[in-house]
Amino acid sequence: MDFLLGGCAATCAGFFSNPFDVIKTRQQLHGELMQRNGQTTVPASGATATSNTTNPYSSVVRSFRSILRSEGVLGLQKGLVSALAFQFAMNSVRLGIYQTAENCEWTRGETPAGTLLRSIAWGGLSGVVGSTVACPLYMVKTQIQARSHGKYAVGYQHRHTSTLDALTGIYRTHGIRGLWRGYPGIVTRTAIGSSAQLATFSTCKDLFSQFDWARESVAITAFAASMVSGFFTCVFMSPFDVIATRLFNQGKAPARCRCLRRIHPLIPVSFLTPGTGVDANGRGLLYRSVVDCFTKTLRAEGLHGLYKGFVPNYWRIAPHTILNLTFWDQFKAWRDLYYG
Repeated sequence: MDFLLGGCAATCAGFFSNPFDVIKTRQQLHGELMQRNGQTTVPASGATATSNTTNPYSSVVRSFRSILRSEGVLGLQKGLVSALAFQFAMNSVRLGIYQTAENCEWTRGETPAGTLLRSIAWGGLSGVVGSTVACPLYMVKTQIQARSHGKYAVGYQHRHTSTLDALTGIYRTHGIRGLWRGYPGIVTRTAIGSSAQLATFSTCKDLFSQFDWARESVAITAFAASMVSGFFTCVFMSPFDVIATRLFNQGKAPARCRCLRRIHPLIPVSFLTPGTGVDANGRGLLYRSVVDCFTKTLRAEGLHGLYKGFVPNYWRIAPHTILNLTFWDQFKAWRDLYYG
């Protein structure tokens, strides 16, 4: 029951936070590996290019306007099916494991510091298991949310028509391993984010429960704890969220480009497949790993690059944390009331 309640709570929250998730994804991919003065570096060939286009996603308000202008209201809910499926799959496992650990008092230490450390450990472990299960859905969600047209397009543009089309197409082309491409990125992201979210949420709930106003309502306590939890989650997770988005959105080289590469191996990859960042075998060249993505982003874009999309990410994480954990606590209260 704990697993089902966790998934349902996250799905309810995901519907309201998805527009900010779309904006966050677009901001994280815009100007990828481009220096703030407009110069860009291409690791595969060492070539440079310039970009003078105005950033349509320079702020949350401008992002809303750009998406509404180019894609209409439905553009703000792009990737909703895969986003909700990801939330249910990941959080049913994540929150279910964490609640089981709390029920068994495995998160309780002999001191407050010990309790915090155990909560962080169980939060991270539950996040790793949950993200492992839901990894393909997160990849599809990212690729669908990034898709647009003209000057509004960012990153590599995958041509998925639906979540099912994306999953079957990736499996047909790259096999089961293709569905978990970029897995290290989401594991790192979710382990850190889950540790910060669940540990701070539990600690704040225990702290607030000492006050009369918090003991009067489960919803108010959960809301206050979620506000604090959402902030810390965003601060610690944002750089790894950028990395996960970029790892998942890397493209694959078409067969024609791979043939040309075999004929003349000195042809720059960026010339054959602009913007895809792949080698002759379709493996990621732009980013080979989490560490590689981190260092290249930091070198080209500075610390600002690792915190791209921070504002919409907070407006996504904070309401999502509030709604997710508030729904979760409320569902558990109803379960205890009606099912004992």
